[in-house]
Amino acid sequence: MNHAKNFSLSSIAVIFLILFTFINPSTNLDLLAFLTAGFIILQKILGEYFILVLLALRPTLDYWRDYNLFSIQSFNININAALSVFLLIWSIIFFVKNYEDFKKIPFKIAWLAFITWCAISSIYTYNLSSTIIEVLKLANLFGLFGIFYIMAQKNPSQFKQAFLRSALGAAIIPFTLGLYQFITKTGMDIDEISNRIYGTFAHPNVLATFTILLTMIVFNEIVAKKYQSDPANKTSLLDFHIDTQLKVVTVLLLCIIALTYTRIVWIGTTVLFIFIGALYYKKALAYSLAALFIFYSLFYPINRYLINNYNINLQANSLVSRLTSRNQDSDSVRWRTNLASKILPLFKERLVLGYGYGTFARVWDDNKDIENLWDNTSEAHNDYIKVAFESGIIGLLLFLMLFANLLYAQISFALNNNWRNIIYIASICIYLTLSLSDNMLRHTPVIWWFWAVWGYWSFTYSKK
Repeated sequence: MNHAKNFSLSSIAVIFLILFTFINPSTNLDLLAFLTAGFIILQKILGEYFILVLLALRPTLDYWRDYNLFSIQSFNININAALSVFLLIWSIIFFVKNYEDFKKIPFKIAWLAFITWCAISSIYTYNLSSTIIEVLKLANLFGLFGIFYIMAQKNPSQFKQAFLRSALGAAIIPFTLGLYQFITKTGMDIDEISNRIYGTFAHPNVLATFTILLTMIVFNEIVAKKYQSDPANKTSLLDFHIDTQLKVVTVLLLCIIALTYTRIVWIGTTVLFIFIGALYYKKALAYSLAALFIFYSLFYPINRYLINNYNINLQANSLVSRLTSRNQDSDSVRWRTNLASKILPLFKERLVLGYGYGTFARVWDDNKDIENLWDNTSEAHNDYIKVAFESGIIGLLLFLMLFANLLYAQISFALNNNWRNIIYIASICIYLTLSLSDNMLRHTPVIWWFWAVWGYWSFTYSKK
């Protein structure tokens, strides 16, 4: 379809935006105008597939996340906020145009119930602007899930190719910058670990989370390829002697994850390989788990022996240290446990309703005791605590119900289709694992990708 024909109103809008940059004195607003004009042009050229371009650009644009464009009362509109508003408007227009398909989106009730409850919390919220912003972010997640579900069903083969190209494009600049940071030793120094690469993101954890999602996309394609040639699922998943390209890509992705030094994502990666091993490589999985047990059983006495007799400490290596030690001063597990215990009395005061969605940081900042004033982060680092604290027990139950619906649908599909959706199931379990130790709902560039991927996979692995 030629989308370049109907340029009437769009061309007028683009011309107006370009002229605006000449008469407007604010450089920040000029940038917003250029971005909007560029998006309008791409939308008219690519049609609905423009969403894939926006998704591909999102990780790179996060590099300028704190660049403030303008302010309206208590709302500061930065690059991230502008992209979120643009996506929200685009999603509404898309759903209006595809209303009949909108009715077919799965888990609408669960999604809309959670969003509605969080929106209701604006009536009694601790901070209205925070609640409005975070509820709009939730709406965008549902929007991406629904958009990708609908687009996948329109033309599955064409959309699949475009989707994979978008994923590849999204990875290029963050990975390139991450490798540059590693080579030049310009990564972040956090938790007494130096040179943790972070790419274009705000933190190494976000790059690690993005990378494990891309790893799951790669493995999902490997599984899909296998089932085309072996529907009965009787052969091994991958011949590493033949599939050299996939082996190289997998090694690269695992190296990126390792260089972020993000332990929770290392655990998530282990969960992924446990899922794959349980289905395709049972013996290898058993040997690997046994080797892991032996390693941790022997490492500490061997390391003590080397220290005492040869003054050699294996934990001097930062990677080994991250795998085997918990420093008392920078122990993230201890810090998270302490935070949970401190906010428990506050949570009990609003057990059912919470303080209003998106307000955890505001409430905690205003109620920190003297022992926590040094702490410059105000996030929960646990989505379950965050959701319960902000939207109460009711909100937490609605949040968990959403994932329960996802898992139930996919396990039902798996039981009747030789587990060909094993990576989708693994991705949900990994996300739930990461949510125990990170602010997944706050990692906008990555959470966009998660729900977009799940929308696509929900159509791919559905009872059609």
